Parts: sequence; C-alpha cells; structure tokens
Amino acid sequence: MKNKPVHKKTDVAAITSLLVRLDRILAGSKTDLLPNIRKLAREVDQLVPYYDGHMVRVTFYSLAIGMKMELSREDLLTLEVASLLHDFGKLGVDEYTLEKEEKLSEEELSEIHHHAERGFHILSGFAKLEQAAVIIRDHHEKYDGSGYPAHKKGPDISLLARIIAVADAYDAMTADRPYRKGLPQKQAEAELLAHAGKQFDPQVVDYFVNHIKNKKPRLKRKKSKGSISSGKNQFTEYLPVFYNYY
Repeated sequence: MKNKPVHKKTDVAAITSLLVRLDRILAGSKTDLLPNIRKLAREVDQLVPYYDGHMVRVTFYSLAIGMKMELSREDLLTLEVASLLHDFGKLGVDEYTLEKEEKLSEEELSEIHHHAERGFHILSGFAKLEQAAVIIRDHHEKYDGSGYPAHKKGPDISLLARIIAVADAYDAMTADRPYRKGLPQKQAEAELLAHAGKQFDPQVVDYFVNHIKNKKPRLKRKKSKGSISSGKNQFTEYLPVFYNYY
C-alpha cells in the first residue's frame, strides 16, 4: 500500500499578499503591468498544484489562441490575467484529492468542481479583477451545456473562457502528473478535435490545433521540484518570438 503523499498547506497570508499585490499592479504603471503580472504568476504557480508551471503554460496557449484570433489588446490583457489565475480556487481543495489516482467520490468531485466558483468569489472582491474573475468562474463550462458551475452553453460562455478551456485541457493532457504520463501532442490534439462542439468551442479548437505550430512554451526549470527559473528572459518572456504583440 502506498503511503499518502505529503502536500503543501495553504498559506492564507501568502494568498492575501499575492492578491493585494496583483491589485496594485493592475492599478499601477502600464509599462510595468505585464512584466509584474508574469513575475507574480511565478509565485502563484508555487502555491497551486502541481507547482510545475501549469498556470503559465495555460497562459501561453491561451494567448497564442487569442492572438491568432486577433483579439483586441484589452481582451488579450484580460485573457492573460484570467489564465494566470484560472486555478486560484484550487488552493482550497485537498491536494490529496487533486492527485488521487483512484476514482473520486461524489463529495471529492463536487469539491474539485467548486474551485471555479471559489476562485471567482475570491478574485471578484478586487475591482480590477472583476472581469477576469467571471472568466475564471466559467472556464469549466462546456460548449454543449454539460459543464459547471451554471451549465452555460455555446455563445453564452464568454469567448475568453472558451479559449482557456481548450488551453487548460491541452496542458492537462500533455503534462505529466503523479498518477500518469502526459499524452503526446498529436494524441492530445486528436482528443480536442473529438470533443469539439461538445466540450469545446469548435472554432477555438480549430485555431489551436490547425493554426498554432509552436506548442512548447520556453520555460526553464531549476533542478528543485516545482521551481521555475527566474533568470533573465526565462519567465517574463515566455511567449515565442513571433508573438511580438506587447
């Protein structure tokens, strides 16, 4: 029998500090806005399972889609903030449940499903994060109406939430987890296509699968577990060169 893994405990003070800092960043200098958000995201990612850069990779994929779809600068900024914080609500979920290999109980599944609303309630308390918070709440809604928390359907789900849904699913499939090996890129893309029109917006899937060639964020990791290197040009410039938008 395997021993139950040791997990980090939620640091409420650290979470509060991060949120206050993010609110200040959003209200501060426009020149420093994105670099500061990206630096902050490195710290957020160390508090949210799986401490491996998931939130940053989802941001990379989301922005790649958004830029290919020619979203406005304002929408891209909102998309980046929402992507970087999309799993913030998981801080309140037992990590053993998140990493559980066996089938989840109804209670455990309900707890995981509640993370989207939890993230919304935490973040919507900050005026500058209200729009991003709504997107975070809806990023697990499904195109056919079978998602959560409100069973929204099709265009009733904001486009930015539909984009994050595809990016989040792709990274979840391709990243290694404690209980399984990640899928190869082509297999993950095939899964997205198979569920287009059901779980995912088919247009968003098409843009991601057929129009974005580079699906490998340039993130360098330190040798220690769960630590993203903060060296020059390794984190704050995680977008590929040809996405020279900002």
